[in-house]
Amino acid sequence: MTQARLRTAALGGWLLLGAVGCQTRTGDEMEWGPISTPPWTVGGAKPGMTPDEVERLLGPPTSSRTSYGRTTTQWAEIFVTFDLQGRAEDVMGDRLTGAGGQTLLQRGDSEAEVVGRLGGGKEKSSYRPGGSGVISCSRQRAGGEHVYEDGTTRYTISVYEDRLASVRAQPLPVSKR
Repeated sequence: MTQARLRTAALGGWLLLGAVGCQTRTGDEMEWGPISTPPWTVGGAKPGMTPDEVERLLGPPTSSRTSYGRTTTQWAEIFVTFDLQGRAEDVMGDRLTGAGGQTLLQRGDSEAEVVGRLGGGKEKSSYRPGGSGVISCSRQRAGGEHVYEDGTTRYTISVYEDRLASVRAQPLPVSKR
């Protein structure tokens, strides 16, 4: 065998092994089960609820504040803002729950788990300058949002540093219903 053929065979073998390595699972992939679809709640609370309904579900609030006619009430890690008619218009918290009350996601879960459990949704990323020194010519993804909608509600899952930071549910504008 000539030296050129030997090099070609070695290069071909190396490329073949590289291609096989690209297709091999590493074992750290996770299966999240079937994709969950809305409607969801934020720890049980959802837009349209009254303060009494939320209190029956979550117990007595830990604090409440009114500004410009809107009241924001806190239940541990869940904040609910009520409109002038006394209906929840903004629900924000640390966990997303399914229709049956089971926790689907909570603060600290990875972005891969968010996408694995809910699908990609509409994604919006946030970036910060990368590199070091005075001048930075690169950027790093710092976080972002995954947005999901059903017929009445927009769910926003905020991610920071690859971890779920917060969950928000708001009614869709009437024009989008």
